[in-house]
Amino acid sequence: MEPTGTEIRIAGYLAASLLLEREPKQWHALVLLDSGKEANDFIQEHTVSHLCLRFDDIEEPRANKLTPTRSQIAQALEFAKGKDKLLVSCRAGRGRSVALAYIICCRARGVSEALNLLDPTRHRPNRLVVSLGDTLLDAPCALDSFDDWRRRHAHVQLSEYYDEMEGEFEALEAQGATNRICGP
Repeated sequence: MEPTGTEIRIAGYLAASLLLEREPKQWHALVLLDSGKEANDFIQEHTVSHLCLRFDDIEEPRANKLTPTRSQIAQALEFAKGKDKLLVSCRAGRGRSVALAYIICCRARGVSEALNLLDPTRHRPNRLVVSLGDTLLDAPCALDSFDDWRRRHAHVQLSEYYDEMEGEFEALEAQGATNRICGP
């Protein structure tokens, strides 16, 4: 395991944009882009370092979509090593970024602490990302623990929390947040 001093923040593009505007050059960013999206200069200008990976939030191959690869997850794990403040961002901050942050935390602090990152009312971590990451860990059990977490929270419906999530987006926009991570 690595030192536990890394602060890991998970955010969608909107919240990540606001964070980086308010705290420029304080974060290392792992940005997960949809296929067909390009990061703009904002990331480079507002982070200490960054890594952009391109794959869609899918768990099995689909036409015109990019699945994550083991190589990409390995790149992300290597990038995250030794970072004091790590921002992990995808479009909504609920699927790919959560799964990747979970795997990073599993390696750095262990599975039990990584499970504390997961919130069943907000997150639907991408299982394929977790599965690929599990194969890269020294003591793989991240996937089994994740699957157990998923089973225990299978009754939670995100639709019950849509109003709360929408309120969060509106609050971010009221603070002046706009997606500065990538184009439309």
